[in-house]
Amino acid sequence: MTKFRKKDYSLVITDMTMPKRSGVELLKDMKSVNSKVPIIIMTAHGTIETAIESMKHGAFDYILKPFDFDMIIFLIERALTSTKEFITGDPAIKEILSVAKSVAQSKATVLIQSESGTGKELLARFIHNCSDRKNKPFVAINCAALPETLLESELFGHKKGSFTGALNDHKGKFEQANGGTILLDEISEMAPHLQAKLLRVLQEQVVDRIGGSELIALDIRVIATTNRNLQEYVDEGKFREDLYFA
Repeated sequence: MTKFRKKDYSLVITDMTMPKRSGVELLKDMKSVNSKVPIIIMTAHGTIETAIESMKHGAFDYILKPFDFDMIIFLIERALTSTKEFITGDPAIKEILSVAKSVAQSKATVLIQSESGTGKELLARFIHNCSDRKNKPFVAINCAALPETLLESELFGHKKGSFTGALNDHKGKFEQANGGTILLDEISEMAPHLQAKLLRVLQEQVVDRIGGSELIALDIRVIATTNRNLQEYVDEGKFREDLYFA
């Protein structure tokens, strides 16, 4: 607590059971010093009720031990994102946030079109955090940052042996985001055949891994961003019209 009082921390992860004091006691003390810092409680199965009680005192969330590495990363990302807020007096920005909150309550696919560096991903996370999916994964991928074949594998996943180097089954980003939201950054750079596969995901809410025959059911919200004029891309035949209006 001495160090905590002297420095601002972005996140705290603490065990529920410690030699000299309980996690709940530590939580209360920390919240009295800094009410905004997110605190994640680690707990064994026998102390779940206590962990739930800790959330009543302001804990951000709790995780059971032994915990899954991907889950703790997800919780950390969600906790850190939750502390980011749009602080603005600009009426135009306030109007955008008002619309974003309304959109968040729907199941509609969202396209955010704006210049680079204007906070498109932050707005996407804002929509996710205002929706009923806020406690589910938020998964982001940059469609312009990966070669076409690698992007396909990262998005849709693959089965072991489906191509050279596919040594294990791989769960793609769509599956990783199941129940939550996937952000497709710079969607305008997506290759035509991947646009067709994405359209199927949107229309049928299913995905099939590369080399697989099983259709995997999905429940995801898709948010896409671009710094291009996507309508012009449609007019020029660079982007599917049916996907643009999906």
